[in-house]
Amino acid sequence: MTDHEELVDTRVRDVLRTKGTLKKKGDVLTAAPSDTVYDCIDAMVDRDIGSIVVMSDDEIVGIFTERDYMRDIALKGRSSPETKVQEVMTSEVATARKDDQLEECLDRMTDLECRHLPVVDENGTLTDIISMRDCAEQIAESAQSGAMQLVNYVTGQYPKM
Repeated sequence: MTDHEELVDTRVRDVLRTKGTLKKKGDVLTAAPSDTVYDCIDAMVDRDIGSIVVMSDDEIVGIFTERDYMRDIALKGRSSPETKVQEVMTSEVATARKDDQLEECLDRMTDLECRHLPVVDENGTLTDIISMRDCAEQIAESAQSGAMQLVNYVTGQYPKM
């Protein structure tokens, strides 16, 4: 299998497995539309993550990211303790499903110029989130595994049949 074929066969669930969230509940950081930007940033910093999914009841209504903060708060001189996240969030949110191919998700993130895709189940319920970094780590892990297999083959340390 070539590197390209391996990437095409890699799915969101593989990224989640590498990330470790398939073994436990995804525990995606969420906020209500009426939460302040300050509270959202505080929660993001506390968890050392770059996005927060904005939910109304059980429906995704937006996503707020570090980029949104820089573009719509910092550069426009707005006050983060007074601004509601619904005023500056990205309202059209692209999502992914566990069976989606990683390559398609990377293309989607590139086309939309975003770095995070909430993962939803067949009912549209939020279950997890993947980032461009998660995807890069998955690709790196796959490349390292492939390299080790090649080294083992070349040095004669591959499994005997």
